[in-house]
Amino acid sequence: MPDGIVIQALDEAVRAAVPPWLVPFFLGVTRLGNVGVFLVAFALDHWFVDRERGAHAIGVVVAGMAVLTALKYAFAAPRPPASVNLIPTGGHSFPSGHAMGATVAYGTLAVDLDAGSDRLRYGAAAVLVGLVALSRVVLGVHFVRDVFAGVAFGVAFLLVAFALTGRDPRRGFLLAAGASVVALLVSEFSYDAVGLLGLALGAAAVWEVVEHGGTVERPLWRLALVGGVLPLLAGLGYVAVVVEPSPAVVFACAVALGAGLIGPPAVVSAVRGESRPGPSSLRS
Repeated sequence: MPDGIVIQALDEAVRAAVPPWLVPFFLGVTRLGNVGVFLVAFALDHWFVDRERGAHAIGVVVAGMAVLTALKYAFAAPRPPASVNLIPTGGHSFPSGHAMGATVAYGTLAVDLDAGSDRLRYGAAAVLVGLVALSRVVLGVHFVRDVFAGVAFGVAFLLVAFALTGRDPRRGFLLAAGASVVALLVSEFSYDAVGLLGLALGAAAVWEVVEHGGTVERPLWRLALVGGVLPLLAGLGYVAVVVEPSPAVVFACAVALGAGLIGPPAVVSAVRGESRPGPSSLRS
């Protein structure tokens, strides 16, 4: 039996095994593989919990998405037919971006977090990655081969990324910028690559200025950042990803977004009159 027929049969078997009443569950699960979810989670970690861990994770995620972009354009594989799509989709199919992104993000969390045992953290990450990967096949937007490849590429990338960066945010941003340049060339200056390069450069530039700051601990400041800054950053992301204006505007929005992910703790410090924040947290 030709490989293509085997793959098609496997895809159909996975979709047929999931009852219709479970589809809404997978519609929710698949959102856990969105890059915006990762960036928000790691930005909050950077702002409120552990500056270096959150900043490094942002750099690793952006670098991973840049590698993904280069891979997608290099393979340029088509998506499953529209007749099986349960959600709108576009772009190339191989490897799965949600599967690779989830592997990079949740794998980074499993490595970096101190909570629980290694077995618990890696087990939880594996379950999340597995559910996200399965959701892409159930929703008919990826082949089984795409999600397996996404996980494999994600694991390989994580091993390289942590070896190169040593959990140093500066190295993480440099890796992100370098990977974005590669993606830019491979994709022939696609909007995705332009945006990722802007994100990396914006975050890297601000980190050089605020590297020795602290986290924000006062509840009112935290509320202000979550209620005021996050929606603004979401708006910048919406313009860059959904509206897709000119490449120059995409780049500018992405630079501002990268700066906005890293800069808020330093802005809070400046507003409170602390011109040179020390290594301790920003307390009132």
